[in-house]
Amino acid sequence: MAVPDRDAELAQLREEPDNLHLLGGYGPLLVGAVLLVMMVLLAPTIAPEQVVQTPLHPVATTVVTTSTTSTTGTSTTTTVAH
Repeated sequence: MAVPDRDAELAQLREEPDNLHLLGGYGPLLVGAVLLVMMVLLAPTIAPEQVVQTPLHPVATTVVTTSTTSTTGTSTTTTVAH
């Protein structure tokens, strides 16, 4: 009868294989934790300060419009001064 062979085959199937993963399968979790700590320590959380200088009294723009009327037509001149 083939009963002893069947028991040996079933015992072979029931054996738990050795875990060859790094840290028993927790390697990706450890790598993720290390990356998280590195991001917290190395990445800036506040943007660098930028100093923007503007004049205290801005320069006014003056627009002067002059019109002259003659017998041949109307002439308009616009001058912009800064």
